[in-house]
Amino acid sequence: MPGHLETLLAFDRQYQRDQQQSPVFLHRRDRRYALDQELEGQRAPRLDHWLAHLQALGSGTGSQYPEMKFWRRLETGFVLAGAVLGVVAMSGLLFYDGGQQINITVILAFILLQLVLAIYTAIQGVAGWQPWAPVLERLLRKSPGADTPALKPLHAPLMARNAQAAGLAFGVTGLVTLLISVVLQDLAFGWSTTLDTSAGVWHDIVSMVAAPWAGWLPAAAPSLELVTETRFFRLAGSREMENAGRWGAWWPFVAMAWLTWVVLPRLILLLVARLDLRRQSRRALARHPGYPALLWRLETPSVDTGSDTPDSGQLPDLEASDTVAIPRTSLVVSWAGSPAYESQLPEGVGDPLPAGGNQSLAADRETLRELAARRNSSDGHLLVIARSWEPPTAELEDFLDEATDHLPGIRITLLPVATTSSSRPTAWQLAQWLRFAHRLGRGSAVAVPDEVEIEP
Repeated sequence: MPGHLETLLAFDRQYQRDQQQSPVFLHRRDRRYALDQELEGQRAPRLDHWLAHLQALGSGTGSQYPEMKFWRRLETGFVLAGAVLGVVAMSGLLFYDGGQQINITVILAFILLQLVLAIYTAIQGVAGWQPWAPVLERLLRKSPGADTPALKPLHAPLMARNAQAAGLAFGVTGLVTLLISVVLQDLAFGWSTTLDTSAGVWHDIVSMVAAPWAGWLPAAAPSLELVTETRFFRLAGSREMENAGRWGAWWPFVAMAWLTWVVLPRLILLLVARLDLRRQSRRALARHPGYPALLWRLETPSVDTGSDTPDSGQLPDLEASDTVAIPRTSLVVSWAGSPAYESQLPEGVGDPLPAGGNQSLAADRETLRELAARRNSSDGHLLVIARSWEPPTAELEDFLDEATDHLPGIRITLLPVATTSSSRPTAWQLAQWLRFAHRLGRGSAVAVPDEVEIEP
């Protein structure tokens, strides 16, 4: 999966598709996948790998997500709007007609406003506030396929991420506009305020602002002399100064203040917003109604109890359910490592091939191909040796269904064996296999050795 949001959407889409399947089929499919992962050394199946596995089998969903297209377009729109506003805002702050200095006080107030907005946006995303909700709902209604219940818990962090990205674009283009203006224009900075503030107090304020870089970039930290010389009063009119270049000496401070208190906070908070979005998307996935069911199917063995059959309330009558003799065939399978007792097998029975149990699905299919290659004209039966004390599993039913595809016209004969070669399955054990064979149909039967007695 390309990302955590795509994984959530893919899982939700697969969950919707799985609603059309029976629980038995889903349990069988997912448990088989989990067993294959264990054989490959995976401690726990990964969700993205599970989705990719279903995609490879052709039962997964597609990789196109119209919901993500909507959010990408929205993020792009936010970033472009932020970039344009950054140019406009900085151009307005630096407007200079030659008669009035650019007021550092206004620039610092604007920087403070940007910092407050960045922090507010971060809190909004973490707390789940949605001041954008009315506008967002209107946009979602105009975008068919963009709205999905899976993403509703993530609207707040998604919008916070978009807003922080727009703020970062605003800060970057504002800084670029400042640097270009410094090169192309003769800017005159100064400071002024209606408050009764001395140059010393103002120097303390700008020193606190410049504290992060004053030690390694002293040129961008205004001195007390610069602060004293560049104070202006609106009604004082324009006047020539002995050192007019001092009015432009503020630009390194303005550039560093903008970079440190506008651009960097937005960059850091954008990374925080992305991490928070990832955290909340994982939480949304864990709370998805299909996620606990998937974990249960992956961890719980799939056992076919026959409870979905009409006669599941009682076992077949053993006396009325005839067993058959073990057929002489070269097509023999040992299911899940079941023992093949030579003393119970008649002459002419071939060597058993392994299937099921710890074998992967690919290994089972290789067994079926080998059986198809081994088959001759006299082989009309497939003998499947299984442990009688274990109930028939859904994996075995899948294997036998696939066997009938690889071996057209074959008849399935099940041979439930006991724990020793001298004993035979109990009546209760044999009954569950008789019922399983009856449900399989297609002439399936259960065989028992003739020389041992059925235990009660």
